[in-house]
Amino acid sequence: MSTDLDVLADLDRLTAVAAYDLFNPDLAAELREICRDNADHLDMPVSAVQAVLDTATATLATSGGDGDFLSDLGGAPNELSLCPNVVIDKKPYVRDDLKADPEHRKNPGVRAGLIRCYAGVPLVLPTGHVLGSYCVMGTEPHNFTEDEIIEMTRTADRVVDTIRHFARSS
Repeated sequence: MSTDLDVLADLDRLTAVAAYDLFNPDLAAELREICRDNADHLDMPVSAVQAVLDTATATLATSGGDGDFLSDLGGAPNELSLCPNVVIDKKPYVRDDLKADPEHRKNPGVRAGLIRCYAGVPLVLPTGHVLGSYCVMGTEPHNFTEDEIIEMTRTADRVVDTIRHFARSS
């Protein structure tokens, strides 16, 4: 039986993720623009592109937020991030009110008031592996609609198309 950690540490998935120059400053600039456009369109204060590795979630680009806390942090251990759920489930992970959610209400970001709602959709590479998530967050509860999740999925496809241009040469 596979565990959540097995999914995150899967060597084939991590090899697929490593095929891209994810920390290239030119990539970050393009992804920030995508984040900004989609956050504005969805009227959400924070959006981010997150790469989920075996033990940590790395922030590749973000837009918005008080002091741009995600970019300032650069990432977080997977046990503190919501994005690994997207990789593990390989589908959208949506929480309308994290403060009321028994699984996440003790998360330091929730307790500090930095995040109250979250929606993340998978970033699916051409290999079929999930690199991480495109997500939006807010400091107030938010009932995410099906249309918003569809829009986020379109944005995730745009993110992956952008990332594909930064493939490492073999």
